[in-house]
Amino acid sequence: MERHAPSAFILHYVTRHIHDGNYDLALQLGFDWEEIRLLESLSLQEFHWLETRSAQFIACEVRVDHPHARQTLRRLAEYRQALDLQNRLLMAGAPRHLMGLLYGWTPLQYRNQRKRLRLDDEYPNGGRPANPTLAEEETILGHWDRLAELDLAERYLETARASGLSVRQVCRALSLREEREADGLERRPAIRWRPDDGACTAMIDRFSV
Repeated sequence: MERHAPSAFILHYVTRHIHDGNYDLALQLGFDWEEIRLLESLSLQEFHWLETRSAQFIACEVRVDHPHARQTLRRLAEYRQALDLQNRLLMAGAPRHLMGLLYGWTPLQYRNQRKRLRLDDEYPNGGRPANPTLAEEETILGHWDRLAELDLAERYLETARASGLSVRQVCRALSLREEREADGLERRPAIRWRPDDGACTAMIDRFSV
């Protein structure tokens, strides 16, 4: 009798729950109170003896729900694809904040996965890279806008690949564009209503440089 046979596994499982005070599980599986008390009082040696004979009194029936099995296996395939994409992002230089944005990763998850992939030498703490050059930034933004139909994670990765730069540089270029656009909104002429004749007058805000 193998220790890892289904009947032995069930005996282990039930006995552990009995010792934890969870008698309902044993009752649901069909054990009566006399059997539960006997299992509760077993010594280790007695348990091992009973374990070798568990197939004589524990019958296991396995039923496979094929529609749900296929659905779960498809989800496993999707999980593998997602994991592969995450690893490719890390290997392409994805910074910590991006993995948190895309996948909800904590700093610890980020560090641990980089260690598994042996990526600790460059930016071990997900540090901020130098700004891309103007030419690099223009290349990045051109590819980013062209790849707008992709999912966000794929868009970052493909923009980096097409630009020949790291995902960190892609993030930095996008951040610089956002900063310029925000600054442009702050300096945009404000349209005010002139009550005397009902005309709209453009009042241009002036800023000191």
